[in-house]
Amino acid sequence: MIDQYVDTAQARFRYMRAGTGTPVLLVPGTGGWRLTFHAMAPVLAGRNTVLALDPPGQGLTEVRDPAFGYDADAIAGSINAFLDAVGVDRTAIVGHSWGGGFALRFAELFPNRVTRLGLLAPGGIDVKDVCEFRLLRLPVLGELVVRLTSTTTSVRHMLRKSFVHRERIPTDLIGEVVREMKSGHNRATRLRDMLRVERSVSWIDTERDLHLVRAPVLLLWGRRDRYFPVRLVDRLTTRLPTVEQHLLPDCGHSLHDDCPEQTYTLLSPFLQLDR
Repeated sequence: MIDQYVDTAQARFRYMRAGTGTPVLLVPGTGGWRLTFHAMAPVLAGRNTVLALDPPGQGLTEVRDPAFGYDADAIAGSINAFLDAVGVDRTAIVGHSWGGGFALRFAELFPNRVTRLGLLAPGGIDVKDVCEFRLLRLPVLGELVVRLTSTTTSVRHMLRKSFVHRERIPTDLIGEVVREMKSGHNRATRLRDMLRVERSVSWIDTERDLHLVRAPVLLLWGRRDRYFPVRLVDRLTTRLPTVEQHLLPDCGHSLHDDCPEQTYTLLSPFLQLDR
């Protein structure tokens, strides 16, 4: 995977590119960044051009537009501009956690640009965040918490909660994530952007507009997810026009790393159906 940058009117995007073929955009969950796809990207790159993105408020992407809104519509609009900038007209999208919510909102607002949606324990449902993220919405305390998230202990805690099979936690990435979060270049601005996204995103419109999604959807969820309980599945499957769902036993929130064989067995052929 090669790290690259591209500029749009909204932001300077950091992303990784690998492989050749039909495009697949990977959108990570909050706090995960493009690095959460370090194992997935090479698997999909055998048949696809894979683009793993740091959305605004994550990783080393820097918001440049002072009028940027930081909500789900703004993030979706920024993804639209990113695809223009890298010359991709239509793409499949794989979104994890809040990245799945952003993928859904993008598919609702820009349906002609999406060929397929692979959703891994996605956001997009109007429910309360878990306590770790609710704290970020509080004045003063949120600023303190967002600084604490740049510690090794905090990153390790988030990962441990996201896995059932803790021996599969990519511990080698913890140091890399912390180094990026502590990077001196525009660090304060990037932490501010992270907090603004957390405080601005609401999924009310995304859940209301699920019927607007035209692309076929593959929905994968771990039965032992500790961030988004599996009971939320029905709120998606009853509203999405075309959806195939699979509930994976003994899998947590980061099911693509926690249960990679089960995930790729379902995801890889789904992404190839339109070839």
